[in-house]
Amino acid sequence: FPSFFSWRKEARKVSKQALNKVFPGHNIDVSARLGSLSIAQQQMVEIARAVSDPELKILILDEPTSSLPSAQTQQLQTYLKDTAKAGLTYIYISHRLKEVMHLADRIVIMSNGVEIWQGGIEQTSEEDMIRRMGEGLGSLDHTNHSSQQGPDQAPVAAQSEPKTPSPAEPGATATAPAGLRAKVTLNHHSSRGLKDISLSFSAGQIVGVTGLEGNGQVELLHEIHKLAGGKSGGAVRGKVAYIAGDRKKEGLFPLWSIADNLILSKVASEPLFIPLDGKKLNQTVQTWSEKFRIKSAGSQANIVSLSGGNQQKVLIARAMATEAEVILLDDPTRGVDVGTKTQIYQVFREAAAEGRLVIWRTSDDRELELCSSLVVMKGGRVAAEFNSSQVSHADILEAAFRDQSIDDKKQERASRGLPLWFFSMVAALLLVGICGYMSPRVISKFGLELLAVGFTPFVYAALSQTFVIGLGHIDLSVGAFMGLVNVLCATLLKENTAYGLLAIIGVLLIYSIMGLVVYLRRIPSIIVTLGMSFVWLGAGFILQDMPGGQTPSWLIKIFNPKNPFIEGVLIYLFLSIVIAIVIYRSRYGTVMRGFGNNDVAVVNSGWSKGRAFFMIYLVAGLFATMGGVAFSAITGASDVNASSTFTLLTVAAVIIGGGYFSGGVVTHLGAVLGAISLTMISVLLGMMNISTDYTATIHGLVLLVILSLIILKGGGAAIND
Repeated sequence: FPSFFSWRKEARKVSKQALNKVFPGHNIDVSARLGSLSIAQQQMVEIARAVSDPELKILILDEPTSSLPSAQTQQLQTYLKDTAKAGLTYIYISHRLKEVMHLADRIVIMSNGVEIWQGGIEQTSEEDMIRRMGEGLGSLDHTNHSSQQGPDQAPVAAQSEPKTPSPAEPGATATAPAGLRAKVTLNHHSSRGLKDISLSFSAGQIVGVTGLEGNGQVELLHEIHKLAGGKSGGAVRGKVAYIAGDRKKEGLFPLWSIADNLILSKVASEPLFIPLDGKKLNQTVQTWSEKFRIKSAGSQANIVSLSGGNQQKVLIARAMATEAEVILLDDPTRGVDVGTKTQIYQVFREAAAEGRLVIWRTSDDRELELCSSLVVMKGGRVAAEFNSSQVSHADILEAAFRDQSIDDKKQERASRGLPLWFFSMVAALLLVGICGYMSPRVISKFGLELLAVGFTPFVYAALSQTFVIGLGHIDLSVGAFMGLVNVLCATLLKENTAYGLLAIIGVLLIYSIMGLVVYLRRIPSIIVTLGMSFVWLGAGFILQDMPGGQTPSWLIKIFNPKNPFIEGVLIYLFLSIVIAIVIYRSRYGTVMRGFGNNDVAVVNSGWSKGRAFFMIYLVAGLFATMGGVAFSAITGASDVNASSTFTLLTVAAVIIGGGYFSGGVVTHLGAVLGAISLTMISVLLGMMNISTDYTATIHGLVLLVILSLIILKGGGAAIND
């Protein structure tokens, strides 16, 4: 039983051990919200979770280093080689051929779902694999990264014979043609995530932005983009195009065709209400599709029908088609194949040769060879600037790791914020205080008990809704369901206790089955629960077409046990709140929240989605049932419509309490405080003799104020997700 409460402490300990095993010195706060971590840190957590399985025999890794900095990449490679010697088997899928040569014992080359070749590592090389994949060596000098080099020996600068730089080669800076005068200048510029940045880039450069993940590289690109849009604080000359690093979240329009995705930025510069030149746009699509050799069923095919590499080509083509003078790249080749990379490299070199300014953040150190100059970011500052032909990998690492321990402590402090329910607590206390100031009797023992008894059914409804919203669903039937339970208590339960209890248990089971219907039929919860709200309401009217009935006296006595300290119904409410919190902080409660956050990941971890949906709706139904029974015990009668207003208010209470509308993150204490806040608004309006017609308006304004405070605090995901 003690482990029921201490398992989270044990989980934190196991999490740290799993991370330390693969990524020693990771400096990740295992108590932090995963969404607050960088992409690289999230990848590290995902890998550590996979290898922590004590029964692990075979592990499939699909592009595991696509988001990892070089130091963590080397740590992972060391771990894989050591554990492979101990008997574990790894299937390692990667386009990074240097990693493949360093790690693999046997290689299988595939293209478009077809096996091209397989054999031992000693039978091939990087150049041979590229040739077998049907692509030439391209413009990147792969000979400098042969399998003879260890992962920590590769210098950034090319080691081949010195050449006279040309605009298409690393280290070169093109001369801007007439009409192209791209330039970016920052002079002691600071903003969110950046501190005292002084930089100057000119047309014809390919500028590499590097450093340890999460040290301001992405923020620098975003800031340059904002400055181009008119934000003060720096100078950006020339039209700017930005290529997002996360194509799924920031780049693609998944419902649109390839053509629409490609031309979006280009048409943005056209007059607002002038018809577009379809022939000209089609020509643009055709030109860039041919230039990038985009493999598709046609330009009108949906963008998601393309492979990841071809989707990335479309995003880059979108930027290039605008003829922008400044091109911002956020790790554009992450997770794409070697052939696609070669094409992309050539396009960027040609852009620089034409006099454009290319600013490129990359997580692949080899790509820094293509840059004419490098900027190393550290803690939001420029740690160092280099000419790429005169710098080694060790120089970059030295600049990136300098004073790392200080920044790690700052990051750890920054990850600790106010609890999710903080603003709902402030609102509840403030409203109670105002009411107490206006009428001291409100904050007397009698007054507080009277208020608490009044909002008890609503709090039960909010607790029920919290479980459903935690799943990422919304229950539009909770108010009507509580009304039906209220009617059953005052009718069937009064007439025949056994039949009444069976009826209540029956409707509770039907409520639970709603979760299975949502899961099995894939019908949105909002539709299922909306339909069931009419079923609950109709059943209530069939049993009792007007308010009345009588609650059994034994039920009233059970819910109102006499004691000298507090109203009996409040004891049940307090215990229910504690039980709700304990459930959600239990092992299976974590699984419940997991399904609201990322159901695929939870299923892949071995949990049943259908069972979870049923259990969550069952638990939510239990709290809603308790709310209906409590309502009956408090009023002594029934009205099917009495709790109908609870439904939307419970959603507001959960969100005010710090819950995420998208699911995955909710807090029952916050929902309770949110429900109290909304109740106290009605009380306050009554004390001020303001018409109840304004209640809904005031509720909405309070919701907006609290959500605004949550966003300012940094919890915008609660709304945006």
